[in-house]
Amino acid sequence: MKRYTTILNGGSLAGALAFALFLIFYKLMAVNPFGGIKFIGLVIPAGLMYLSMKKYKEIEGEGFLTYGKGFLSGILFTFVYSSLSAMLIYLFGYTVDAGFVEFFITDNLQTLGEGKEQLIKFLGEDTYKEMLNEMKSISLEDLAWSDFQSKTIGGFIIALIVAAILKQKPPIFTESEE
Repeated sequence: MKRYTTILNGGSLAGALAFALFLIFYKLMAVNPFGGIKFIGLVIPAGLMYLSMKKYKEIEGEGFLTYGKGFLSGILFTFVYSSLSAMLIYLFGYTVDAGFVEFFITDNLQTLGEGKEQLIKFLGEDTYKEMLNEMKSISLEDLAWSDFQSKTIGGFIIALIVAAILKQKPPIFTESEE
């Protein structure tokens, strides 16, 4: 695992920064950190993944990186980033302040209430009521797991893009007979 140190360090830094961004959204800005604003946070892991994989390419690949190896590195980065961020969010809610769960539920119920007529027309009244009940029963574990899943999916897409950008196959030298 020593050869992936650059990737692991970058993923750890991205996870810690994602948690810091969560705290900024929740505590300082009083915004739902799991709402639409969380997509702003994709800039941090994208930049750190690019920088980590570029350094990995220079050190381990000696300037070369195949698409497959780049994608694998991006997946490793994503797993570390998303699991660390979700774990820190869970631990924060479990030990310090779980108020963001209620904040999330209230914000989403308000959003569902605003579009009630359209949702009932599109989904039906029974499905709408079921959605409300599911929303009211969301727990800390559900939010942490949801955060992990969304960051993993976003990181997967970012890994595809960054691996394509940084891909550079080593030259193939043929032995010429003279």
